[in-house]
Amino acid sequence: MIALLSGIVGAVLSAQFFIKPGPAGPQGDKGDKGDPGVQGPQGIPGTDGPQGLQGIPGANGTDAIIQIVQKRNDSEIATIGFTLGQWFNISQIDPSMEIVIDIRENSKVFVEFSSSHRLEPPASIWVRIVVDGTYNSSKYVCSTGPPASGTYTLPAHVEFLTDLLSAGFHTVNVQFLRQDGSPIILDRTLTATEISV
Repeated sequence: MIALLSGIVGAVLSAQFFIKPGPAGPQGDKGDKGDPGVQGPQGIPGTDGPQGLQGIPGANGTDAIIQIVQKRNDSEIATIGFTLGQWFNISQIDPSMEIVIDIRENSKVFVEFSSSHRLEPPASIWVRIVVDGTYNSSKYVCSTGPPASGTYTLPAHVEFLTDLLSAGFHTVNVQFLRQDGSPIILDRTLTATEISV
């Protein structure tokens, strides 16, 4: 009897291994959302970049720029009709090359003029800055002569710092002198900066 019983149980158990499973049942409903996980460690905060270099101090360490006025023109100015050896304001031909600046009491005006000139030898032109028709800068000279030949384009730059000026309007001009030939004045920039001392 025991042998018979163990044979039946063995047959049932072994049959379960060889029976093919039926089709899958329908999918169940979606389960509830689980609890949120633990937050990860916080990153290391960034740091500010290095501080930039300090600007160059004024002449005595206390000067301050109050205003800057700049004018630019890239038209060509022919000087052939102007008398040799005589100073003329460029603003007679190009009104943009004159700046009238209203400044505070005891300010200085720093003026810069940059230009380029086309010359065919022999030719020579002098350029200077004039403030209020009285205060003159140094001069630059663009010149070509023998044995040079052909056409030359020469860049030039001049600067001028006035003494202390009274409050009010001051006129900045650029002057040229045609020494020889017929130089042509090309692109030019005039900048006036008020500096409070």
